[in-house]
Amino acid sequence: MPGLLSLPLDYLLGTTLAAAATGYLVLALWRVSHSGFERAPRAAFQPPVSILKPLCGNEAQLYECLRSFVDQDYPEPQVIFGVADTKDTAIPVVRRLIAEFPDRDLTLVVDGTIHGTNLKVGNLVNMARHAKHDVIVVSDSDTRIGRDGLAQVVAPLADPATGAVTCLYKASPVGGLASQLGAMFVNDWFLSSAVVDAGMREIAYCFGPVSALRRDALDAIGGFAVLGNHLADDFMMGRLVAASGYKVQLSRAVPHTVVCESFGSLFRHELRWARTVKAVKPGEHFMSMVTCPLPLLLVLLLPHLALGGGAILAGVVSLRIALHYALRVRFDFDSPAVPWLVPLRECLCFAVWAASFCGSNIRWRHRDFLIGTGGLLLPLPTPIASSATGLGL
Repeated sequence: MPGLLSLPLDYLLGTTLAAAATGYLVLALWRVSHSGFERAPRAAFQPPVSILKPLCGNEAQLYECLRSFVDQDYPEPQVIFGVADTKDTAIPVVRRLIAEFPDRDLTLVVDGTIHGTNLKVGNLVNMARHAKHDVIVVSDSDTRIGRDGLAQVVAPLADPATGAVTCLYKASPVGGLASQLGAMFVNDWFLSSAVVDAGMREIAYCFGPVSALRRDALDAIGGFAVLGNHLADDFMMGRLVAASGYKVQLSRAVPHTVVCESFGSLFRHELRWARTVKAVKPGEHFMSMVTCPLPLLLVLLLPHLALGGGAILAGVVSLRIALHYALRVRFDFDSPAVPWLVPLRECLCFAVWAASFCGSNIRWRHRDFLIGTGGLLLPLPTPIASSATGLGL
């Protein structure tokens, strides 16, 4: 014991943090290698489905993403596209799909009625009025699925006790290094932590890219309108469905999201996400530091190479790179492995995590908000540029 107490404090802190990170990475490797996300056999349960696609602007690969939901190997799903503005640049893309698939049940809803601070939820409320069916699928605009994806998403609803189904997801980068780093966050950090979490407990939340729910479960929570002032509307939807007595199941489907970022938009996007998680799961968010400890480990262990600090660092980085490859094997990513970017990506993860504690403000769709208790989305007044800068701009 005297020998242990004689070790430098920073070295002891570093080895403790490295041990926690190692434990997490070993668990993640085991969970990923044993996760049950292989493609399921074609399900016999294929009820009529209404798909809600809230849109805002002509995003990267929007046509390909929307088309993947229209061209499904599924009996006549209804697809509803919603925008708030008659001048929205997503409208020509929707018109193109309607012309391309005249035999499909495709509807464009243009309605700017606001139902709270979360304009996406307002869009969902406006679109839901046109939904014909009792199974409703909600999906983000930047998401694409395989032709059997809808059947896989809906299949768990065969159990009448299940009120909602959600999906893990992976990312495909479009563009340069910023997009590649953004996709790496989804593929290497989000996906691995979600697999670990799903293996430890029943889920009681939904993810944004694709979720399905029964209309009676939606009615039980008060409809989409109750989510109108929440930033993490998908997370809260699943939480409310679970609280109302229904099960929330995880589908075997793992859809793609498209990541197209600049370095500025990447940091703002991930900071918004981190501050949202901090608001709805504060304890877990704080502990998530063990998933991206590299900058701290460098500070704490590099001065102690003689005590094995370098070997410990190499061990932690090697496990993270092993997970980088294991995820690609299990989930069949489009993008190639880039192990040399793993340390850079981890440092960026740590920077976002640290910045998330420096406030609760976010910028979303060119508007400024404060994230309140429980993830409430509180609008901030827009400053008048002339009074703030004196430049009259």
